[in-house]
Amino acid sequence: MSDASSTPKDRPLTLGSAAVWTLIALFLDLFLLGMTEASREGAFYDLVSRTACEALAYSIAFFGILRLHEPETSIRHVLGLKMPSPLAIVLGIALGAALSLPSEWLDQVLDARFPRPPTETEALDRILSIATVGKRITLVATLVVLQPAFDELFFRGAIFTPLRRTRSVETVILASAVLETVGSLSPRAMLSLFVATLVFAWMRAATGSVWASMFARMTYYGVAIVPIALGHDAPKPTRALLLASGAVGVVAVLGLGWLARRRATLAMAATVTAPPID
Repeated sequence: MSDASSTPKDRPLTLGSAAVWTLIALFLDLFLLGMTEASREGAFYDLVSRTACEALAYSIAFFGILRLHEPETSIRHVLGLKMPSPLAIVLGIALGAALSLPSEWLDQVLDARFPRPPTETEALDRILSIATVGKRITLVATLVVLQPAFDELFFRGAIFTPLRRTRSVETVILASAVLETVGSLSPRAMLSLFVATLVFAWMRAATGSVWASMFARMTYYGVAIVPIALGHDAPKPTRALLLASGAVGVVAVLGLGWLARRRATLAMAATVTAPPID
């Protein structure tokens, strides 16, 4: 599961600098969204504006990471865009779906103990509005496809890959999950988000690619968002569905674990040099 390079870097990405770049991306996102809201009232509730601001903020931070920490490395490698096996993608999708309902159940538990502020509930209702066909398409395109992709490319790519050069895989998995969770700025949502991002980070390490975790994250949000976009209620975390999600999750984790061990074995075999021929 190692993505580490044998080539030392003059300015390696440390845990501290990874936190700084995360804060820069977060600040830029909020700043750009504020500027957009100032120029066009209602942009805060517009998913296209929010997604565009997030994409620009991540791009600026990613460019800084490339220039300072990875000037000689290809963008494809830093972002972890190496294509894994099709089975890894399928298992990632299954694990993302399996995580969704338990996360919804946890949100309901937290709602009962720590209700959302009225302003947050109102904002969520406006963002999830599906008054027109265009809004339904936008809802899926932004919340299910684009935003999950940007999050994974930044935290499991731009942050994960350079940090892996100097830190153990366990440290990088934990660090990328913590940095993303803290950046959510929502103490109430941190618990469920941390569990999900920890799994996504493990998937990134297990497959050596961002694709499996990206598809997992899209499915994770899609389970709830797609039915809403189609005019239905989001699935309820009943006992039967939670048990089914748990079973699917276990199978997916075992499958990804097997793929990770196989990947490590193949990498080890590739480093063995054949004896010279006399």
